[in-house]
Amino acid sequence: MRKHIIKTPIAILSLLCTQAAIANDQLTDNTPRLTALTHASLMLSPGEMIENATLLIENNKIKAIVKDNDIPNNAFVIDLTGHTIYPGFIDPFTDYAIEYEPVIEDKSGPVYEIKRIGGNASNGAIHSEKQWFNYVYPDKKQAKEWIDNGFTSVQSSYLDGIFRGQGVTLSLADKKANDVIYNATTSQFMAFNKGSSIQDYPQSLMGSMALIRQTFADANWYNANKGKASNSNNTVEFNIALERLNDLNKQNFIFDTKNLNNQLRAAKILNDHELNGSLLGNGREYARLSELKNYPFSLVLPLNYPAAPQIIDGDSEREVSLAALRHWERAPSNLSMVANADIPFALTQHGINSDKFWPRLKLAIKRGLSEQAALAALTTEAAEISGIGNIAGKIKPGYMADLVVTNGNIFADGKIVSIWLQGEEQQLINRDRALLDNLYQLQIADLSLDLKINQTTPLSGTLSSGEQEITLANLNYQSGRLTFSADLSEAGFEGISRFTLWLDNQGVRGTMLDAHNQALPFGGLKLANEVEDEQTQQPNSIDALISQQTSPNVAYGLKTQPKLDKVHIKNATIWTSDKAGVLENSDLIIARGQIKEIGKNLRTPSGYSVIDATGKHLTAGIIDEHSHIALNGGTNEGTDAITSEVRIGDIINPDDIAIYRSLAGGVTTAQLLHGSANPIGGQAQVIQLKWGDNAEQMKFAGAPASIKFALGENVKQSNWGDDYNRRFPQSRIGVKSLFSEAFNEALAYRKAQEDYKKMRSSERRRTVAPQYNYRLEAIAEVLEQSRTIHIHSYVQSEILMFLRLAEAYNFKVGTFTHILEGYKVADEMAKHGAHASTFSDWWAYKFEVYDAIPQNTCLMQNNGVLTSINSDDYEMQRRLNQEAAKSMMYCGMSAVDAWNMITINPAIQLGIADKVGSLVEDKQADIVLWDSNPLSVYAKVESTWIDGRRYFDREQDKRAQASVAKERAAMIQKVLLSDDEHKQGETPIDLMEPEWHCDTHYNAWQQTAKGAL
Repeated sequence: MRKHIIKTPIAILSLLCTQAAIANDQLTDNTPRLTALTHASLMLSPGEMIENATLLIENNKIKAIVKDNDIPNNAFVIDLTGHTIYPGFIDPFTDYAIEYEPVIEDKSGPVYEIKRIGGNASNGAIHSEKQWFNYVYPDKKQAKEWIDNGFTSVQSSYLDGIFRGQGVTLSLADKKANDVIYNATTSQFMAFNKGSSIQDYPQSLMGSMALIRQTFADANWYNANKGKASNSNNTVEFNIALERLNDLNKQNFIFDTKNLNNQLRAAKILNDHELNGSLLGNGREYARLSELKNYPFSLVLPLNYPAAPQIIDGDSEREVSLAALRHWERAPSNLSMVANADIPFALTQHGINSDKFWPRLKLAIKRGLSEQAALAALTTEAAEISGIGNIAGKIKPGYMADLVVTNGNIFADGKIVSIWLQGEEQQLINRDRALLDNLYQLQIADLSLDLKINQTTPLSGTLSSGEQEITLANLNYQSGRLTFSADLSEAGFEGISRFTLWLDNQGVRGTMLDAHNQALPFGGLKLANEVEDEQTQQPNSIDALISQQTSPNVAYGLKTQPKLDKVHIKNATIWTSDKAGVLENSDLIIARGQIKEIGKNLRTPSGYSVIDATGKHLTAGIIDEHSHIALNGGTNEGTDAITSEVRIGDIINPDDIAIYRSLAGGVTTAQLLHGSANPIGGQAQVIQLKWGDNAEQMKFAGAPASIKFALGENVKQSNWGDDYNRRFPQSRIGVKSLFSEAFNEALAYRKAQEDYKKMRSSERRRTVAPQYNYRLEAIAEVLEQSRTIHIHSYVQSEILMFLRLAEAYNFKVGTFTHILEGYKVADEMAKHGAHASTFSDWWAYKFEVYDAIPQNTCLMQNNGVLTSINSDDYEMQRRLNQEAAKSMMYCGMSAVDAWNMITINPAIQLGIADKVGSLVEDKQADIVLWDSNPLSVYAKVESTWIDGRRYFDREQDKRAQASVAKERAAMIQKVLLSDDEHKQGETPIDLMEPEWHCDTHYNAWQQTAKGAL
């Protein structure tokens, strides 16, 4: 039985649409398009070129490379004689074609939590769930910024937040998104800057780093446990941001950093987690190449050369640092230095106007970058970073027909003639009119004349022989045919002659009609353009580098790191800071970084230098228990009441001049503490002031872990203003409650971990594992006494409260710092075993210190409390010797006890007394030579050694002052004498950070208008 099909209106409409689509397909020419680019020089890949070959393109891909120019009959032929074809260039770091508008919530006061929409992350700076191919909308006008410079594809992402989502690599062709996407899911883009997130946390650089670290841990936990949720009582909430971070070691990350220190921090955090990735550069890589080379990451380098400093008069000159002058001179050499260090890198237009790209790249080549390295940075290296190394970056069969055609060497005098995007050409310079750019020599009878055409509007040109030049008239050009007239009377042809010429890549042929209408045929040859080859130019005086490069690359930086000294110091007054006390007319010998021998009239070993220290004093290096120097991005993460996950060790700034200045004051070791914006702050870091070493080398190896806690007015926010009335605690009694709650949570956290470890393996496979929490982990370490507390404190009632709380939870308080009312509770502190680190004579600077007295040090020490003097100040650290001496005046403390307050006592408090803090044989050679009694206000440091290396020497400092002055003068003259080409660039906005103190409130991510983090 025959079936009857009833067509509903929807079915009929669907059928009509289908038929229309078929009809359109039938109207489309689906015949394979075969194009032959003949007689060209093909740059197949960096360093691999073949001459006079044909490139076959079929549709959007490279079909074949034909070396003998044997062209298929059905190919459309384009003769590219005299042209070079390069692989299309690729920019791995852009925000091209991402059409996305984030929803920004209104903000009133601090924001502690964000809306949880669609399974997003709990922090507003985490967008790892975003896959930006979903938002691609090609923009022809925007694409032109790259196309005009020879770029054919880019890797793109929306550049906002810390975890920014997965990028997409796409062609710059003017087609719909479906046709241009090459790799839909490439690298995860990252940064430290939280961007548009309205959530308060994080406000500091160390907070961002802690959030990254926790997010990586959360992603590993989530993806390992999400499948267990249905088989246990615990549940794992759906979190698409964490799900997209599955298999971290199989993903690639591209990290946006704005300065050199952050670039190295990004490298470390990726390397610590054994991740793959690339780092966006900043143009200062040359200053720390050896550090960058230690990491397995490629770089994406912008050409952001700084503008010459504005030097008008003496006042403006004083505003320009030596570091800025050095960078202005050396920035164009950065690429060559990176290449010479064998660090793989790609190039990006990010951060500069596109019309600056080629002039700056050619300047880099002039400064030593090889053309091969430059091409690799634009093609093969860029393709790998962009995740398209299998289809782009080379001229190879099967690869996309993304090409750059030039009429010469692109890195010298060549110009881009056309761009091929997916097998379709965009002519940037009309190929036919490009013939007019050539110089031709015409041979008319016995006369040789040079023809030069200027592509002005209208056209102009000349015929010349030697110094004689004839101006052409009535020029017209179309499709290789050039006509003009000229008066050649002086050349022996009377009247006005008329010319018709046919131009091609081999030369010229033509006819001249003289004044008698007689036709005279002639020919001509194409001449080499009279363009000076930049590669063969000798650098002029402005290109010769005259600045010094030091570590750090600032004034008073070191050209080479100090070597281990072998020194015999004779006849000194030695302050041992040990039971031996002060030794008169004694000797000390150091070698291999250690104190080898102390005594009188010691024999000088062979090969040792000798310092006669008669009348001079020798001490252990000064140790500061409480410092905030040498940091970047904030000393407080004050957004939450507990931020024990943040680490001061993440943000050490080895370029801080305070390091050098403190060495000049005899300081060798300092504990860098978190500020006092919250009851439980961040993890501290003990450093040695090894000027010129990197951040990791400055960390004191083996120093016990510590953390900053705080009591008093700073932490409770009730006096922070009307916006800060929601965060708990708001009272001093609330501070105690917060501590108790944190300790209980940490105990429960640790118990959950231990219980899970005790499970049988089969049970663990079914049970959701406890989530690793860096915040609670640090607090648990406090309760286990593997992390020492240094606690900001003033008032006796709170000091007693915390002592009792510690005893209730069975741990020891390490050191009460500030503790200006310590004299009131010295007995209780001594009984507990707590230490004190205080100021000499600070008082009345806020209400809670009104009861401070300068006898505090003596009263605590006399009651059995180990006491030290600290700085907590950017400048005071340089004169801690004088601060210690004040107790001799105020309360009769002995000179030895006063000196111990800044040497062995803080060493004990920091848990490093077995290595430093006193002059004892076999201890680390951290020593200071003074010209007189170190407790005198007139005493000056002559030399400071750390670990047996002399990091400060007063005579060397005098030479350095003269050298700095001489270099500055020379660099200023170079700026004043430089031409416009060398003065142009982006005006750098230096990051202006404050001098850090305990109570410094600083939102690092609101400083982008002032500088770059």
